[in-house]
Amino acid sequence: MLTVVPGPATACARRRDEITALLRNALVLLDNDGAAAATCLQRAADMLRDLTVDAPPLTGGLVPWQVRRVETYIHDHLAAPIRIRDVAVLVRLSTSYFSRAFRITFGVPFTQYVIHQRMEQARHLMTTTAEPLSHIALTCGLADQAHLTRLFRQTMGVTPAAWRRRAQQEYPDQRPRSRADAAATGEPQAA
Repeated sequence: MLTVVPGPATACARRRDEITALLRNALVLLDNDGAAAATCLQRAADMLRDLTVDAPPLTGGLVPWQVRRVETYIHDHLAAPIRIRDVAVLVRLSTSYFSRAFRITFGVPFTQYVIHQRMEQARHLMTTTAEPLSHIALTCGLADQAHLTRLFRQTMGVTPAAWRRRAQQEYPDQRPRSRADAAATGEPQAA
C-alpha cells in the first residue's frame, strides 16, 4: 500500500485553493455583509503572508551589495541616460544575466524601474519646487516636457500639470518654492 505524504507542493496548492475560496466568498458577501467580507479578506491576507514566509528564497537574483550599488547608481544618475550595460558592468555581470537577475530581485524590468524612479523624482520636485515642468523633465533625465507628460500619464494616469494642481489643492500649506524664494531666504533648493 502506497501512502502519499502531503509535501510542500500539495500543502501550497491546498492553501492556494483555500485563499481562492476566501476571496470568492468575500466577493459574494461584499454587497450584503461588509463585515463578513472584511473577515474573509483578512484571513486570505494572513494566509498569503504565511505563504510568503514559508516560501523558499529566490535564486538567481542580485546579492545585497549589488542591489545597494544598483540603487545608488540609479538614484545618483537620474538626470543622465542610464544604460543597462553600464549598470551590469558596475555589478560585474553580463548584460543578459543582469537583466534576468534584476527582474527577479526587483520584480520589474530594468527600464520600467528606472522610469518609476524618474517619475517619483518628478513628483517630489513638483511638490517641493515651483520649477516649470520642462525644467523638471530635464532634471529627471527626460528629453523634454512632452516626454515627461507621456511617461507620467502612463504611470500615474494623469498629466503632470493636473497632478501638480491637485497636490497643491490637497496640501496648500506645502506651497512649492521657486529658486528665487529659496535664494531670498537663504534656504537650499531641492535638486
